[in-house]
Amino acid sequence: MTITYKEAVEKINSLQSNAALLSQLRKAGPRMNERSLPEMREYFKRIGYECKEFNRLNVIHITGTKGKGSTSAITQSILEHFPTGDKPLRTGLFTSPHLVAVRERIRINGRPLSEEKFAKYSEEVWQRLEDTKSEALAAMEERAAKDGMDLKAAIKNNREHPDKPVYFRYLTLVALHTFIRENVDVAILEVGIGGEYDSTNVVERPVVCGITALGLDHVNVLGNTIDQIAWHKAGIIKHGVPAVTFDQVPEALAVIEQRAKEKEAPLQVIQACDIDRLKDIEIGLAGIHQKYNALVAIELCRIWLEKCRGLKLSTNPVPAEFTEGLRRVQWPGRGQKVGISETKYAGKVSQELSWYLDGAHTVESLDVCSDWFSTQVDQAASRVLIFNCTHGRDGAKLLRSLSKLSFDHVIFSSNVTYRQGYASEAISDNADKTTSAEEIQETQIKLAEGWKELHPSFDSDKIHVTPSLEDAVEWVVSHANQADKRVQVLSTGSMLMVGNIMAVLDMPCK
Repeated sequence: MTITYKEAVEKINSLQSNAALLSQLRKAGPRMNERSLPEMREYFKRIGYECKEFNRLNVIHITGTKGKGSTSAITQSILEHFPTGDKPLRTGLFTSPHLVAVRERIRINGRPLSEEKFAKYSEEVWQRLEDTKSEALAAMEERAAKDGMDLKAAIKNNREHPDKPVYFRYLTLVALHTFIRENVDVAILEVGIGGEYDSTNVVERPVVCGITALGLDHVNVLGNTIDQIAWHKAGIIKHGVPAVTFDQVPEALAVIEQRAKEKEAPLQVIQACDIDRLKDIEIGLAGIHQKYNALVAIELCRIWLEKCRGLKLSTNPVPAEFTEGLRRVQWPGRGQKVGISETKYAGKVSQELSWYLDGAHTVESLDVCSDWFSTQVDQAASRVLIFNCTHGRDGAKLLRSLSKLSFDHVIFSSNVTYRQGYASEAISDNADKTTSAEEIQETQIKLAEGWKELHPSFDSDKIHVTPSLEDAVEWVVSHANQADKRVQVLSTGSMLMVGNIMAVLDMPCK
């Protein structure tokens, strides 16, 4: 059966959202987490795969709190542009979240899967789940009966799973199915949340694993201390498989080292001082933090090329064969500057208007974002902040990371894309149906109050709360048309917000 891309997206959007899953995990505790991988193996079996089959994808598995997506993108770019002779390496890349279109999450040779192929591969997975639904439900009913309850009650009490996986886990099925069908030479998989119980952790034998910088995030699911979070992240390390980590705080590094020792996995720790190796190397992503991410990516690629291609490369200095990939890497929504000419407002604004987009959403990443934006600031310009943080994060603490920056106006907005609601491809990631519209609005009001507490002398008339990002963008455009100088807009606090701003600006999926 052939379906359109729009129809495929509608089907995927009918699945349980990530926000709802996180809410469930917080309430259910560790038992639900521990069942995630057995459930994923069952889903894969239903669509025709044993998980050991994914070993032939020569996987590079990457986790972390900060920079795991950027590190994945840099790794992909290095391998895509690595000179291999007549036939370049065919790369697959799976990341999350997407910014504008869900197909961005699954890339072949660095480019989002086409609408046609995304619809085709998604429908193949969907139909295989449909074809095995009756058998799966019968097995679940039998298990539920042994526990003395019916299936509906078992699912409600998190003793059983629905006949189809939740949004992110479903896309994991589609991604690995796509990479098998596309016959990639290497698949780079970015972990969704954590590592130990993440749906990507079904891969039994990756070639190499990477752990980027760690920080406190998803504390309600992973734990509220850095060593607890490190335990989850290090869960991707496999027996005897080499691992690379960026240097961590001592308590986190100790956990990673212990887990690597338990798995008899050789562990390499990248030090901050190693950045000197990149002093003459151009990297396509802005910010010193991207150089740290590049150091991890370089070592991952070196190990992969040695294991899979038998190439012995030294990474000090950086191999000349890596420089093209480092230079050409692109990763939208992370330290990205966008001119008005790249948006639908081209020619409609009287003043120069520049957008600075960064999906930073932890204290540490917002510190880095703040440092990056400070290098871009034109002191003569009017500066505007658009900020949002998703439900469950400490907004006041995040805002403190931006305190050293000076703004003329600040806008706190919900993640809702348009005045009439979410963009169709934002629904399952953004729409936390466990949080009411009133609660979302109250969050923005509290953020505005928090900003005023941090900056008592800030003019209250220049603190704005908007119900949608379309309202926020339209306010900025109106402001730029009334201003007598250049306008610079920093949008940060949430990757989902950055993606929705890109949708409002009508930026292309790339």
